[in-house]
Amino acid sequence: MKKKETFWLIGIILFVIVFFFGPSGFRNFDLTGETDINVHDTYYVIPTIHLFILITTLIFFGVYLIRMLRRNFKNLTANLIFMISNITLILIFTFLISLVNSIREIPGSTEYPPLSGGIVENAGNGWNNAYYILLGIQLILIILLSISGIKTGLNNKRTE
Repeated sequence: MKKKETFWLIGIILFVIVFFFGPSGFRNFDLTGETDINVHDTYYVIPTIHLFILITTLIFFGVYLIRMLRRNFKNLTANLIFMISNITLILIFTFLISLVNSIREIPGSTEYPPLSGGIVENAGNGWNNAYYILLGIQLILIILLSISGIKTGLNNKRTE
């Protein structure tokens, strides 16, 4: 690994540490604790380490996507770090897709008194949109991984 790549990697790791644990970062951030996420009337409680892994992966993905595109896929180390962060994001989105899929398929019905029409089926909630958005994002991530793998392999063959 070149010196420049080592400095970039250390710089991003320091940025993540300052982002989470620095004086202007999250207050009382504890990796062993839990984080509450409020969506409308529902609170989701998730371990803080999961949020930390997600945000760290997104930071690495964004930085190395820009670095890889600016160098036109010629920097092997940046390409490999991008592909590792991309695979991690694909795994995270796979879990989120399965979670949203289990939520969106909860059957429901409402039974009204006989004068108003009987049973009404509750179909198509807002989780369907989230499911298709996550599926689209994962498709884009897989396409990016394929393109970066092909371009990295072609550029690596030319340099050898």
